[in-house]
Amino acid sequence: MTSLTQEGCTRADVFRKLQLLRKLDPRWGRKQQEDVMGKEDEQRNLATAEALYAATASGDWQAAERLLSDDLVITEASTLPYAGIYQGRGALRELYDKVLASSLGGATISVLGKLSGGNHVAYLLELVPPSGEALQLVEVFHFGEDGKVTEIKPYYFDSDAVNRAVSGA
Repeated sequence: MTSLTQEGCTRADVFRKLQLLRKLDPRWGRKQQEDVMGKEDEQRNLATAEALYAATASGDWQAAERLLSDDLVITEASTLPYAGIYQGRGALRELYDKVLASSLGGATISVLGKLSGGNHVAYLLELVPPSGEALQLVEVFHFGEDGKVTEIKPYYFDSDAVNRAVSGA
């Protein structure tokens, strides 16, 4: 068998050899295809998260909800003032309304970093409420096969600082 890169090997020859290799092992060549598809999904998911941040920042809840699955789940830790599980496409707006009604409503938000891997996107954020104590958190988004957000989990570095900011202490 000649090398796939051998000089004089036509495209048709390469195609025939790939077909033969796939007959011998159907998984052959799939890893590269999965890697490309995985990167495309990661880029799509990152773009969706960015669009979600933009829509919520501008108050465009119709645009935001188009990016969310019907069975969205948002989990706020029991140590936070907004503790609980929020479900459904309207869950994000429900949670935002609670946050905006508190002293965190006037916070400035900075994106310190973001990354995408598989079906997840994570944002490292810093919130600075009017009280001035910076709050760092990571928000993790999980995406379904359709590219819609199915789960959001915020992880605050210091939940006591969040509670102080909300209570005004």
